[in-house]
Amino acid sequence: MTVYADVLFLVNFSLDYVSLYITGRLMSRPLYVRRLAAASALGALYAVSALFWNIPEPLYIAATLAVSGIMCLFAYRRACKGALASAVETAGSALLLFSVGCALGGAMTAIYSLGKGYSAGEPGGGGAGTMTMTAVAAAAVTVTALAGRVAKKRRGVKHARVTLTDGGKSVTLDALSDSGNLLFDPTSGRPALIVSADAAADVLPQKIREAALSEDVAGSAAALPPELLTRVRLLPVSNVYGKGLLLGFRPDAVTVEQGGSEREYDLIVAVSGKKGGFGGFGAVLPAELS
Repeated sequence: MTVYADVLFLVNFSLDYVSLYITGRLMSRPLYVRRLAAASALGALYAVSALFWNIPEPLYIAATLAVSGIMCLFAYRRACKGALASAVETAGSALLLFSVGCALGGAMTAIYSLGKGYSAGEPGGGGAGTMTMTAVAAAAVTVTALAGRVAKKRRGVKHARVTLTDGGKSVTLDALSDSGNLLFDPTSGRPALIVSADAAADVLPQKIREAALSEDVAGSAAALPPELLTRVRLLPVSNVYGKGLLLGFRPDAVTVEQGGSEREYDLIVAVSGKKGGFGGFGAVLPAELS
């Protein structure tokens, strides 16, 4: 049976793109076309190169899972958590991607058969099956990309990149633009950028992070060393769960990149203990920047 590498690459690229998109949506991760395309190209190259391998099936499955993990690292921006949590998250993404790919692969095989790519269980001589599968794969990527854009516009969901810098360290987070974030520092009037304590762990001073996550935020903040106490604020917050306090922290710099431009803002950072971030995002922009 003759295998055309370019056709195989295109079909696998398309299948991987759709699989990555579905996986990202299921995991509520921010999706970027270029990152999805790069990860899909990696997966397609792996599929083509695998033609020249002669290894046992268990080893092939293990290699495929490993490549799935690498593709997830390419496709989705990693939340800045601990190394162990990140490894577990990547492994979960890889397993989900592998499962979605298997399901879509079965559907593509059925479509290939409808295109008469097989005859009596053997490869047929016609190219109708290959042409059908290639056309369907290309159409699937187009429909997926367009549907994603339409859905995003309908939801009105926007996002930006936020870089926090403090003490010579920095971390970049995907931030959700939410016009409902009206939190601000009542003393200075500065708007507040809400960040997940887990996502910003690499840049937050340890004592400030511990104070923000404690049950008694006010008491823990008062016990901070003088050099840190002057940099924090208590921010009253009210939501559907009731009223409370968030610990506000002033880092050395907050840079926001959105709409093709990058600018530094004078914001206070409100540290939230919400697990898993905010729908796949590590931060929430204040209303005036949304």
